[in-house]
Amino acid sequence: MNWKGWHINSVESPDNLLAECDLIVTTTCSREAILGKTTLETRKGLLITCIGADAPGKYELNPALVAKADMLVADTTSQSLERGEFQKAVADNFVKSETIISLGKLIKEEHLHRQDGDDRFII
Repeated sequence: MNWKGWHINSVESPDNLLAECDLIVTTTCSREAILGKTTLETRKGLLITCIGADAPGKYELNPALVAKADMLVADTTSQSLERGEFQKAVADNFVKSETIISLGKLIKEEHLHRQDGDDRFII
């Protein structure tokens, strides 16, 4: 993949990705945090896309890490309160449900788009 400009490396801990990557995609069926276990420090401009937590009780991010994001985006905001990354963050009072926006709203409303390269998004 290097010949296409992609730089792929392995890391000792998933948390090392937070400081080294611009994009992290999680696709696990975890019922505990995989990212944000040992650190909450992230690279500016980091985009985390979580697609594995598809049922109640499943999540992949430490709720405190979720709270550090500049924007929280869900397919459907109401569904995100019962499954996925935001269910635990809201239940544990790290974020308010009103701060989660739908993907459709993000696409439609240009003022919600990234304003600079430092924004941290979780989708």
